[in-house]
Amino acid sequence: MRHRRRLHTQTVRKKQPAATQHTIRTSRRPGSAGKFFKRLIYLLIIVGAVYAGYRYLLPHLTFPPGRTPETVSTVSRPLPAETKPEPAAESKPQLSPLKKRIQVEVLNGCGEQGIAKILGSRLIKENYDIVNSGNYIEKGKTKFDVKQTKIIDQLKTAENLIKAKTLARFIGIKTTMVESFENPSPIADITIVIGQDFKTLPVFKKD
Repeated sequence: MRHRRRLHTQTVRKKQPAATQHTIRTSRRPGSAGKFFKRLIYLLIIVGAVYAGYRYLLPHLTFPPGRTPETVSTVSRPLPAETKPEPAAESKPQLSPLKKRIQVEVLNGCGEQGIAKILGSRLIKENYDIVNSGNYIEKGKTKFDVKQTKIIDQLKTAENLIKAKTLARFIGIKTTMVESFENPSPIADITIVIGQDFKTLPVFKKD
């Protein structure tokens, strides 16, 4: 009987640890689930704090000119090339065409020394261009017996003829004393041949 009781007690003692182990295992399950939920709650709190901070700080961020939060978030997209305004065309001053001065040749046909230079200097004051002055030569010989002062139109054009007649009035001779001759290579536009009547001409009486 004693032997049987001992066996009985041993079996009871051996079964007890199994029962306690079962209770320990079952008691650990609620603890592990609680830790999981706590971690999940902490994670949600952190995510909420980050999102709230992002929403609060984003409006206060400073962006360079022409950049917005939308453009910053899409930096990977190529920005359109900025078109620079074309500079306004500068208004250039309009240049009026220069009036060509009338080229005049003054020849001495009366024999009075220095008379061609005197007339030339007075014509220069009237904005004429004196290109030549000297003695009047006809057929290769100097000729000083010209009676009346005359003007020769060397271009034989309507425009140049008007200029020649205008010069005749300034000198003080009649417009009938203007001759036209088409010179293929003229030295001047107009030639003046001073005659022996120079003393009666108004141009020589002017100061």
